[in-house]
Amino acid sequence: MCSSDLARAIEGAKAQGAKRALPLPISVPCHSSLMRPAAERLRERLKTSTFAAPACRFMSSVDATEYRDPESIRDLLYRQLASPVRWVATVRTMVASGVTDFVECGPGKVLAGLHRRIDKTPGVGVAALEDPASLQAVLSPIAAGGAA
Repeated sequence: MCSSDLARAIEGAKAQGAKRALPLPISVPCHSSLMRPAAERLRERLKTSTFAAPACRFMSSVDATEYRDPESIRDLLYRQLASPVRWVATVRTMVASGVTDFVECGPGKVLAGLHRRIDKTPGVGVAALEDPASLQAVLSPIAAGGAA
């Protein structure tokens, strides 16, 4: 998509009532149909990888469902690359299933900010780990025997 196409798409979204529409600074078009060729190559690589049952819960943002079967997870990893992210449904499913602590790892706080808009359940927290200080802030209570 060229910049003029993007500008028209943004204006069209605003004309249809979008509160906010802006280009995102991304390096690859993950979670879109543009990634199908790469997803197919990933599928071939995943076929030769060994998968075991997860040691912790695995929630897929492809369909906001929890999985434990290694073969299902293998397929979901392939599908994830070219499928839209169902983040709102995924967060709501996790909260409904009892998740109380969310941690975003990496630079920025985009997912933490989205989470705060999606869910306001009392007792559910979200932290963004973007630097050593924020990591220490989350780890200190855990090391002391408490929750993050």
